[in-house]
Amino acid sequence: MSNPKPQKKWKLYDKSLSHIDTPRGTLTLVSVFLPFLVEMLLTNSMGTVNTLVLSHYSDDAVASVGAANQLMGMIFTFYTVISTGASIFISHRLGASSSSRGAWQKDAASDAAFTSIFCSLALSLVVGTVLSLSAHRLMEMMQLSGQVLEDAAAYFRICISFSFFQALISAISAIFRSYGMPKIAVWISLFMNFMNAVLNVIVIFRPFETPLHGVRGIAVTNVISHVAAFVLIVICLLKSSLELNFRKKNLKTLKCIRNILHIGIPGGISSLSYSTSQVVSTSILAVLGTTAISTKIYLSTLFFYVYVIGMSLGMATSLIIGWMTGTGEYEKAYRLNLQNLRIAVLLNAAGSLLICLFGSPLLRLFTDNPEILTLARPILVIDIFVEIGRAFNHIEDNSLRGAGDVIFSMVVSILSCWTMSILFAYILGIRLGLGLTGCWIAFMMDELFRGITFFFRWRSRKWTLRKV
Repeated sequence: MSNPKPQKKWKLYDKSLSHIDTPRGTLTLVSVFLPFLVEMLLTNSMGTVNTLVLSHYSDDAVASVGAANQLMGMIFTFYTVISTGASIFISHRLGASSSSRGAWQKDAASDAAFTSIFCSLALSLVVGTVLSLSAHRLMEMMQLSGQVLEDAAAYFRICISFSFFQALISAISAIFRSYGMPKIAVWISLFMNFMNAVLNVIVIFRPFETPLHGVRGIAVTNVISHVAAFVLIVICLLKSSLELNFRKKNLKTLKCIRNILHIGIPGGISSLSYSTSQVVSTSILAVLGTTAISTKIYLSTLFFYVYVIGMSLGMATSLIIGWMTGTGEYEKAYRLNLQNLRIAVLLNAAGSLLICLFGSPLLRLFTDNPEILTLARPILVIDIFVEIGRAFNHIEDNSLRGAGDVIFSMVVSILSCWTMSILFAYILGIRLGLGLTGCWIAFMMDELFRGITFFFRWRSRKWTLRKV
């Protein structure tokens, strides 16, 4: 009798790893990844559209809205602490409910969904009210003055006062994604961006008269777009078949907030730490002059399209691993992580290599400044390794979070951001005189250190001991 053919242990892509069965059908990696990718691109484009339209109004308006949006971006990251924690909690509970571990887990998932919406509303109302009263002072702290300060304060005050709509949209979108219905969040985001763009054009180019003008008008259109998107997503939630049973919920339901925050806060702290470190790194570059800052902005704009692919794949991986670990399928989750890591590294390496090869003509779309073009050349090469490190980071960090191993991720992220990225950016860029190139080497060290550390943590399988 002939010996059976040995099966290959690893394939480049094993379809059986990339799908899970849910009560609403099969959820595949691609069906989750593409909505995440489109939604992230649409979210980024909203600020881009505002900038493009306002550039036809005045440069001061662009500066004021840009400064206010930078601060609001950090606040919106803070809002997602609850929705992110709830998303992972719900994924685990739904995964457990599809196994033999008890249908009662569905009730726990709906409790988390209700708590996420309620607490996101409460948090955003308090934060929005406090910050709106401090709008002028906050904009002064960003070194703004004159008309730019007044416009930025007015824009920030209007947008942040109604930011609870954004918090609620984020919470409900996370619920849809956790229940395997990510396309709804994408359509809502598309609708909101389209409405925002149309209203902005009306305010600035004035095809007909309207009481809205300038920066304040743009702020009002931003709020109107969010209100319309909120109404639409609530209608979708009410008409969905998610069996959330919100009418049966009460204040006792909110006790699961401790579990949600236990998952969400470490990830939120990591994100805020990273955002803050980026602001600090920009201030370090200010020592090198405006040319260095402009070069960083242009390069970051190009590299964003590589970044967003890896990040979307990482978020999709986190969601599916949450389901798998909820059902106790640890080996399948382990293998999915390694498979997606290979895909992310290949995609990021290919994308950054293309930008390296065609970097000069791409940069000329933004500027003809020979100093910027010269400064960017070595960074285009270094960033290939930055993006490879980010591939490890996006997949491994999100996998650990999906499995509930959030404290380790938080500690490593904070240490790496402030030692590798900031400390070495100062040492290499300023003290050793390597300038922007030295700063980019520090960014590479940060991404590679975090990514490889997370990789070995995943390989250790200690995440299997975490309970959500």
